[in-house]
Amino acid sequence: MAYYNKTCVVFFLIMMAFFRGSMGNVYKVGDSAGWTNTGVDYEKWASSHTFKVGDKLVFNYDPAKYDVVEVSQQDYNICNANSPFSKYNSGNDELEIITPGTFYYICSDSNMCQADKLKVAIKIDKEKSTPSPPFPADDPNARPCMRTNSGAAAASPLSLGTHYLGLLASCVFALFLH
Repeated sequence: MAYYNKTCVVFFLIMMAFFRGSMGNVYKVGDSAGWTNTGVDYEKWASSHTFKVGDKLVFNYDPAKYDVVEVSQQDYNICNANSPFSKYNSGNDELEIITPGTFYYICSDSNMCQADKLKVAIKIDKEKSTPSPPFPADDPNARPCMRTNSGAAAASPLSLGTHYLGLLASCVFALFLH
């Protein structure tokens, strides 16, 4: 029985290291303030992080006041939300980075975007990212930058806990079989 305990623990530790290295980080845009016009410098916030493929961005905000709109660089520069790639308005939007590049997000209220600087450019580092998955080239409306889970529960680095619990349960089950 001691042999199985050792084997299970070693396997569990190896799998933890594997999942830890292959899963991305979770970033709450604006940190504790979230996505709001309360003086957060989103340009400074974004430049203080190195984003990579597999990371997740979480936009938390009051949906009665704010939204998140993905736009082109030109529309970002002039705070124009009339031709968005994507629009999110759940108040808790989770976006998973699936390819390198620079992506631009604004609040569709032009006053909040222009005067309050409620906008952020997210640069995904190519050198620190793994190769991106295949992208369906036949869909003209698809964006190669992000998959979304709008309205998702608050993101947490502990979300990996479900993977670890599954591995632990498998090990415990294996111990009872032997």
